[in-house]
Amino acid sequence: MKNTIFYGLLAIYVFFLVDWSTIQLLKIAGMNIYYGDIFFFLILATAVWSFAKNGISWRWIRPVTAGYLLFLAWLVLEVFWGWRIYGYRALGEARYVLPFFAFFIPYFLLADKRSDNPALVGKYVRMTTYVAAAASLLFLICSLIYREPFYFSEINLQNQKIWLHKLISSDQSFHIILLAMFIFFLSFYRKKFFSLPKIIFFLLIILVLPVNNRTALISSFAALLVLLVLAKKFREILFAGASVALIFALIYAVPDIEYRYYPVQSRQKVFGLNIEQVKGMQTVYWRLYQNKAALREILKKPFFGHHLGGYFNFFIPETNQKNTYPPHNQYILILLKTGMIGLVLMLVPLLLLLRQLFKFLADERLEKSERSTVWLLLLVLLAQLPYGMGFGFIPLYAVYFGFGVIFSESLAKKYAPQLRIGKT
Repeated sequence: MKNTIFYGLLAIYVFFLVDWSTIQLLKIAGMNIYYGDIFFFLILATAVWSFAKNGISWRWIRPVTAGYLLFLAWLVLEVFWGWRIYGYRALGEARYVLPFFAFFIPYFLLADKRSDNPALVGKYVRMTTYVAAAASLLFLICSLIYREPFYFSEINLQNQKIWLHKLISSDQSFHIILLAMFIFFLSFYRKKFFSLPKIIFFLLIILVLPVNNRTALISSFAALLVLLVLAKKFREILFAGASVALIFALIYAVPDIEYRYYPVQSRQKVFGLNIEQVKGMQTVYWRLYQNKAALREILKKPFFGHHLGGYFNFFIPETNQKNTYPPHNQYILILLKTGMIGLVLMLVPLLLLLRQLFKFLADERLEKSERSTVWLLLLVLLAQLPYGMGFGFIPLYAVYFGFGVIFSESLAKKYAPQLRIGKT
């Protein structure tokens, strides 16, 4: 029952990803409560339930888990700190960091099961990827049929008329690309150069590339190339690069492809409108000025940050305006709100987990399903490093992180103490 509820809520959440944060549910003490906040409250409920049921177990004292728990404790401290300064506004702005608490969801799902079984944990990881990608693909297909972004909220519908929003969000693009790259990995076990997994990979990339969510595409391919180089899969590097080049060539050589299947982008060109503009300037410059202004604020309180609740209300000289948008950079956002301490506590556990997974990737004793799960976790977690530079970590980051911790522990228990270095 827990699995059905989790995957059902996951599919609904990813499908309505853009709408959840704009449809207002109610207003309490001047603070807007959105439908998306319901999911975050459920996340907190699973965290409390996990601690109440299982207490402190041996998992908590592991370096990666302990480091991540310190990060979450620091976030809680920042909320209380912000409450003393800004009042209830601290709870409102906590929605920017609440997705990090989704780390407890895997422990919630595996509480009554053998979490030391790599096959079982791997199944959860793959199913999470499949469900998120399926919901994202369904949203993209609905948008293609509707010939507009498939939004429901009044705010998004209005913004769609003004900016001509992309057909799917960056996070939804990431889930589709992640699925494509995982399927691409399955082709490693096929002797033929043109195998079915590679054909599926090509078709999925064709679907998502013209949407032009650059951050999702660049970060995912960066992670894929790093893993392919480490695995010495040079033939696959050639195929992946040639696929992307061919798709781009088709789009530019045959404009009718974009006009027929991606009307939002084609209308943008016809009418001279630019969905990449914010307040009259290219987003690359807007984000640069926004991040510079945020960094100037960070330098005023570099260690502890400005705490949650102050939102974003600082002056940007280049635009001669006050900023009210969060930085499109996960690192700057964390620095601004939680200081250098918060940023270090966020990055160290991630780097430690990546290091553990890289070690298992080189262990020749891993079974096929175990190796594929390691690849999948490395793809999604490694991609967050560049993805955070241009946007923010995906909302499911903490879910994958939690599964990654449990999976690496289950592999360590199965294959400890020695790792045999061999093929990847």
